[in-house]
Amino acid sequence: MKLLGNSSRGIIPLQKCLLYRCCILPIALYSFQLWFYHHALLLYPLKALGKIQRRVAIWILGAFKTSPHEGIKAIAGLIPIKLYLQKLRGRAQLWALALPPNYIIRSLIDSSFRSPNNHHPSSLANVTDHQRKKIKGHLVDTNNRSHSLFPAFLPTHSELAPGSRIIDTFSDRFSFNFCMKGKSDKTRVHQLDSMVIESSSSQSTAIVASDASIKNDIAISISHTHISNQPLIKTLHHAVFVTSTEAEMFAIRCSINQATARTNVSKIVVITNSIHAAKKIFDPSSHPFQIQSVAILEDLCLFFSKDPNNSIKFWECPSCLDWHLHKAVNLEMKAFYPTLSYPSKTSWDYSMKSECNDISNIWKMTFQASDGKGKQFLNLLDDNSNDIKLSYIKGGPWLQACAIRAITNYAPIGEYKLRFFSREEFKCPCGVYPIESRRHILHNCSRFNGYWNPRRDSLSHFVMFLKTNPNMFAFLNNINSTSVSRSYS
Repeated sequence: MKLLGNSSRGIIPLQKCLLYRCCILPIALYSFQLWFYHHALLLYPLKALGKIQRRVAIWILGAFKTSPHEGIKAIAGLIPIKLYLQKLRGRAQLWALALPPNYIIRSLIDSSFRSPNNHHPSSLANVTDHQRKKIKGHLVDTNNRSHSLFPAFLPTHSELAPGSRIIDTFSDRFSFNFCMKGKSDKTRVHQLDSMVIESSSSQSTAIVASDASIKNDIAISISHTHISNQPLIKTLHHAVFVTSTEAEMFAIRCSINQATARTNVSKIVVITNSIHAAKKIFDPSSHPFQIQSVAILEDLCLFFSKDPNNSIKFWECPSCLDWHLHKAVNLEMKAFYPTLSYPSKTSWDYSMKSECNDISNIWKMTFQASDGKGKQFLNLLDDNSNDIKLSYIKGGPWLQACAIRAITNYAPIGEYKLRFFSREEFKCPCGVYPIESRRHILHNCSRFNGYWNPRRDSLSHFVMFLKTNPNMFAFLNNINSTSVSRSYS
């Protein structure tokens, strides 16, 4: 590990982080559900795991051992271990609820997903209220969470069984028309107009335009069904705590239900700006939108069985085209102001997404208010003069070792020597400033004038300054400028 962690001849920081996440964390957190649950005593395990994470952050970045632990973890893209465990615990609970109904764990949960006759004799449904207060563990936490979610998975439904799936029996009845990349918007608008003119001449064709949006956790699904010589059919629904994909699929579901209910319709054309949601309808794999796709597949199977000439086609229409049929749906959706309805259950996919966002926001807030990042932590800005936000996706914002020392102010400069080794020389070699401080080096020191820009508080100019002055904040004065510049690319 020490050879791999060499800052000049070892692997890059991203590879170190992948090695840590793939080889070390799975071993350290094996069977963590046995000890990480609600009201559990976590002082000792979190302390031990925190020490491991600190050593890993120093190994990844090549920082000083005395560097502030929260600061180097944030730069390395390592979320605090307690928040990371909370994310893993939440996902483990959600995936337990995604198991088939006949699975042993599901039979032990007192869940609304199951009928009362299918409970196991040792199920939590048979536990008294007095016993519930004493029982603790991962299974209890999963059971409590199941009451706040509505069902999303139907893995054993007959419509998804091999041989009876719609992709096996009616594979030639549905198709997709995608918006090709590289073609102009006018070309796509012309294709949509030609399709509408051709379809409008037939009284057996239903043209459906659907759309959905989310505002303040309120999802709005709307669809317009156009049939020749018949009045416009509108459907509008709203729900809370669902994702955009679920809202788009529900809008398609309502439009298909309205079109298939007409006896004279033999061809359905669905126009949507979310073609990936339409493709999920025919996806036989396990996904959190199965309850929506199964309802659509049941309508389509009945529709296809009526006549061998019945078919459906999905057209992609991006919102940026402002095409008239889809634009009318979009305008009506924006003009609708729904009323809130609380309390309400959340969807499986929304729960996973919101939990990850909440954990990330907690990390950002606690980091700004914490002293663990170091009192002299350098807060850099992006190109829009906004604070750079913390991120653990893809390992976070990787920087070279000397940049880490500059941000934490734990670098071989006079200011650091004055704090920890007061007997050593701390004056700046330029002779202008009595203390070789980080601010003096970045803005005033005459030794580093190869690149000048007053906006060195921004990350882009800060990195450019390090490229131009590769010897800054380094231990050796003969560092290869080319190799240092390559590490920033």
